[in-house]
Amino acid sequence: MHSHGSLAETPLRSLLESAQGERSTGTLNVRNGNGQSASLYFLFGHLFHAQSDGKSGDEAVVNALHWTKGDFDFDAKAKLPADETVRAGIPELVHAAESAPKPAAAEHKPEPHPEPRAERTEEPRNERKEHAEPERKVEAPQPRRGVKHRPQPKHGREPIPVPAGQILYDSLKTSFVDFPRLLTTLEREGYTGYVRLLTDDASGLILFREGSALECLYDGAADASSLVLGKSALQHFNEDVTAGHGVLDVVGLSPELIDGLYELTVSRPMYTELYAGWVDMKALLNFLSDRKLSGSVMIRSAAGTGVIILAAGELAGAYTSESRDISDKPDRALALCDDPNAMIEVKSADSTPHPPLDVEEVVSGQRARQAPSSFAAAAPQPEPAPATNPTLPVIPVMPQEPPTAQIPTGSFSGFTPAPTPVAPTTPPRSGGPQLDWASIVAELQAMAEDALGNRARKVKDILGAADPSLAGIEAAIDQIPSISLLFVDSSRLEQLAQEMRARLKSHL
Repeated sequence: MHSHGSLAETPLRSLLESAQGERSTGTLNVRNGNGQSASLYFLFGHLFHAQSDGKSGDEAVVNALHWTKGDFDFDAKAKLPADETVRAGIPELVHAAESAPKPAAAEHKPEPHPEPRAERTEEPRNERKEHAEPERKVEAPQPRRGVKHRPQPKHGREPIPVPAGQILYDSLKTSFVDFPRLLTTLEREGYTGYVRLLTDDASGLILFREGSALECLYDGAADASSLVLGKSALQHFNEDVTAGHGVLDVVGLSPELIDGLYELTVSRPMYTELYAGWVDMKALLNFLSDRKLSGSVMIRSAAGTGVIILAAGELAGAYTSESRDISDKPDRALALCDDPNAMIEVKSADSTPHPPLDVEEVVSGQRARQAPSSFAAAAPQPEPAPATNPTLPVIPVMPQEPPTAQIPTGSFSGFTPAPTPVAPTTPPRSGGPQLDWASIVAELQAMAEDALGNRARKVKDILGAADPSLAGIEAAIDQIPSISLLFVDSSRLEQLAQEMRARLKSHL
């Protein structure tokens, strides 16, 4: 797919079909040259979200399909949002645009203006393009800053240090991830990269190449020998995700780098426990290059860990635990050898074929156990309902409890009809208006952010737009389970909604 171009030469319909056919991941930004723009988001060729000047979803895509002039650019490294607003497939969207030509007439209106001022309109168009790019660069780091309590890799305690790559998702809250759905999508779409788990006490890694799970690593961080590989590691990994521990990162890498990480994991070392003070590293790399080695060189020092990955003697990439960006030069990794006590290990690719992990065997079993447990979790909650139901009708008349507090004067107990007229004294609902609804909404929004991290925006928007009343906020909470978020288990959203209802009742 072209990284940029003109809509006059490449219509948006062709771009959508190209992105789908090439299974592209990233953000397609489209501008019609008259001040309107649209952003379309793809994951493995699936168009899942779109937004444009107050429009979103299918409507935004159909509107943009009418643009015949303007320009576009595709950012394959942009971080993807959590929203999932596009429901129709690309053929249906194209058909809808062809059946509704109304916006096309709106686009003809500006055309008379560019004709006499063709030279002037060119400048603002270029200015717009210049302003758009810095904005994207500023936005890129924002999702991670919004994540609370993101565990950090412990120095020297990762299964293996992994490089930065094309971030598809970072800081996915495990408590809300449909893990089987995530892995199934990665397998089906031929994903190459890694899925990393970070918790306060452990870390894990699943390496994917063309949709196959090559290996899983799990470090419980109990001691240096706690690293587990294979099926057992995947079981630990899955248990942590199912229990809602930590966050997940989904990062794409080149096949050469994934092969190098895999060999770094499973291959036996050629040379190990080499002190940097003994070794001429440049001579060692020249020797490995002459041998056409496919494998890795790892350097561990007090300052961090460096990794150099080789493919047939050529440098496939190098990075360090302190600077994860992949470099085509080994300088930063080699700088760790300034510490004479740094340890060097060289591994060569293992020619013995290893079968990929059977992810379905581990994860599907957990899914089967999850189904009854979710029913069991849902069942007890209706059970307390009978106990709560008697109070539910009282909620609007909750202030009636003070009169019951006055009933201790036993001589008046026979006049139970008399207190009922007092009820009109309480219905002024002085308690209702006195409730700080803005504070309650902010508290519920904080619950959403704690639960969903950087994927909470849609939930927070619904709560923020709610009518500041009991009925309005309850209606907003009722919408939460129906929200569609990529890879988020809807049953977890139902659980969040129930927790919010309980919190709301605590204020009444």
